[in-house]
Amino acid sequence: MSIQEIDIYIEKIERNDLRSSDIPLILKALRQDAKSGQIELSKDDIHLFQVYTFLFQQMELANRSASSDVHAGDWRQTVDDLSLLKQLMDEMEQRKVITNVAWNAGGMAIFDIPDEIIYKNHLYYMMLAHLNKLYGRK
Repeated sequence: MSIQEIDIYIEKIERNDLRSSDIPLILKALRQDAKSGQIELSKDDIHLFQVYTFLFQQMELANRSASSDVHAGDWRQTVDDLSLLKQLMDEMEQRKVITNVAWNAGGMAIFDIPDEIIYKNHLYYMMLAHLNKLYGRK
């Protein structure tokens, strides 16, 4: 995969057409571009894309377009770094992108999405900014 291939996903973000199922493909492209020396990819970068996957899955659950194996608030199958998930959710709660955040000891992160458009745009902005940073774009 090349930088041009990542552009497919950037275009999907810009068209508001990205789904949680696209994010593993983005990670695959990032890993290959890192392997070929085109970008530097850290474990934190990988973990953040896992968090993005979880956040997209929760939006898809809210609008009933999620895969049948996705469960409300269950981050354990998707996210390896709970601290990054907590950090992003805290920031999103402060900005009122999400509300009524509740953490369950059983591995659940439950929250409400008061405005799906604002939520989706926030996720797209975070992902686009992250990809632009990785590829040295403005």
